[in-house]
Amino acid sequence: MSNVNEFLSAIGSSKDQQGANFSSYQLKGVGLNGLNFENSIFDGTDFEGAEIIEVKFSNSRLNNVSFQKAKIKNTDFSGAQLQGVNFQKALLINCNFNNASLENGALDSATLEGCDLRGSNLSHVNLSSAKLNKCDLSFARLMYGYLWKVEIHDSQLNGINLRGSDLSFCKIEGTDFRGSVLKYTDLNSCTFDKVNLSNANLMGAEMKDAHCQKITIKEANLEGVDLTYANLEGSDLENAFLLEANLHGANLSNANLKDAYVVDANIAKANTQGANLENTILQ
Repeated sequence: MSNVNEFLSAIGSSKDQQGANFSSYQLKGVGLNGLNFENSIFDGTDFEGAEIIEVKFSNSRLNNVSFQKAKIKNTDFSGAQLQGVNFQKALLINCNFNNASLENGALDSATLEGCDLRGSNLSHVNLSSAKLNKCDLSFARLMYGYLWKVEIHDSQLNGINLRGSDLSFCKIEGTDFRGSVLKYTDLNSCTFDKVNLSNANLMGAEMKDAHCQKITIKEANLEGVDLTYANLEGSDLENAFLLEANLHGANLSNANLKDAYVVDANIAKANTQGANLENTILQ
């Protein structure tokens, strides 16, 4: 049963609704513009297909809320509790999730444009087939997430923790991963273009058949990484740590491996034609 009329009657003409409690309301397709719901409670509320513009949900509790297929623009979720939230197929434009908690959330097939997720907790989130453009996830936690076929363009992911996440078949372009944690991530068949992974920790990551031409991986930890048949042509791996890495059949032609540490690595059938091997430790 829809609660839209009851909800609209309750808020009346007042834009300030701080501290309200609308838990478990059925608000499918509702339109909200310019309202302030700071420090409010919406646990279990259904906003499917809603249009939400310039609304403040900062520091509110929205656990298990559904925003499926909603259109949300210029909305503030900073510091909000959004555990188990459903943003499937939602459109999110210029939204603020700074330091928000979205653990176990569903953002699969969602589109995020210009969103701020700095310091947010996205652990165990489903972002499969989502599209992120010009978003900032610096120092966010996205451990054990499902990001299969995610597309990320021109975004900031420096310092992000993606430990154990599945990013297989992802397409990432023009994105900063400096200092990120990608330990034991699944990056098989990923495509990286104009990506900076300097000082990243990729220990134990799976990168079989990865397409990573001309990317920057300076001083990165690639211990035990599986780069079987990966294409790293022209990439910068200066000072990279490749202890026990699997480089079987990898394309390292014209790559910069200056001062890299490649010890106990499998380099069978690897192509190093034209690579810079100055001071490279190969044992």
